[in-house]
Amino acid sequence: MAVWFISGCSSGFGDQIARQALARGDKVVATARNASKLSELKKLGALTLSLDITSPDDVIQKVAKDAIDAYGSIDYLINNAGYILEAAVEEASDAEIRAQFSTNFFGHAAVIRAVLPYMRAAKKGVVANLGSIAGWHSDAGYGYYSASKMALVGITEALRQEEAHLGIQAVMIDPGYFRTNFLGSDAKIQSKTVIDDLRPMMDPVRDMLVKVNRNQPGDPVKGAAVIIEVLTLTGRASGKKLPLRLALGSDAVKVIAGVQARQAKELEEWADIVKTTDHED
Repeated sequence: MAVWFISGCSSGFGDQIARQALARGDKVVATARNASKLSELKKLGALTLSLDITSPDDVIQKVAKDAIDAYGSIDYLINNAGYILEAAVEEASDAEIRAQFSTNFFGHAAVIRAVLPYMRAAKKGVVANLGSIAGWHSDAGYGYYSASKMALVGITEALRQEEAHLGIQAVMIDPGYFRTNFLGSDAKIQSKTVIDDLRPMMDPVRDMLVKVNRNQPGDPVKGAAVIIEVLTLTGRASGKKLPLRLALGSDAVKVIAGVQARQAKELEEWADIVKTTDHED
């Protein structure tokens, strides 16, 4: 019986992963900024704890210890909490940028550091960080969101190498557009400043995000099922190895393949010139 520690469980993937892990007979520590919003998960058997991942280290460490005191171990850490800052690079304030990184990057790093000592002691564990196709490429209107996800890739890849010999694995999960509340008012924040000169680029982005909300192609129930199968290497994932980055959704596969093709083309186009920079000796 595995133990799952999941952030951002009030909706979306956090909620669905928690429900399906409980249905498997596993133990779940479901967290959100306000645990009272997790009453349904509590009724299903989850241990529900309040956790604001932007809190100081000692607060986060206390929540991790509460989970250990309750279940004795944490086998799967799912860093799922996050939101998107809708803003052009020039429009976002310093406070808005720092808040985006505080949740989407620094908060996850703090939770990872709080949980890893217990995984090291047990010589096993999986750290799964929820990324995005925006972690593969950026676009007008969500550069800071993309940057926060790209930063998360950096520590995921390093962690995977640093702790593999201790039985700890790390994976980045990169969903495409799924029909969750992520683009709703609770997880999408628009910068206070709007620059008129940038409207020709930004207005279509803002309109697109409104139209896409609740019309995304991905089914979070099916997405959560794949995540659980992959992380536990069961079902359709049986016999496979945990990847560094897991694309999630048909749109994610298409977008990521396009990014990789573009990058490969650019690298080849400039290779002959940039390779001339080596020393002669």
